[in-house]
Amino acid sequence: MSEQPDSWYVGRLLGQLKLVIGTDDEIPVEIKLDTQAILKELARHLVLPLEEHDRTRARIQYGQLARLLEDHPDADALLQTVRRFVPYL
Repeated sequence: MSEQPDSWYVGRLLGQLKLVIGTDDEIPVEIKLDTQAILKELARHLVLPLEEHDRTRARIQYGQLARLLEDHPDADALLQTVRRFVPYL
């Protein structure tokens, strides 16, 4: 079995995060809408090889998502897991 690169796992986690945000009835529509654009932009950066990341932008976007999702444990847990694969966040 071949090992996948970290960017593959990050992409999968962010895909799951989108799904959780979209289907969680406890997350207000306003937060869902606010997170969509941020998550799309973050995903675009984090699926690149690590040396090509815009670290400052990724940290800002990650922080915005963390603040928006901190009261929603399922989404927050997935977002926190991304940090295991992207050490500078």
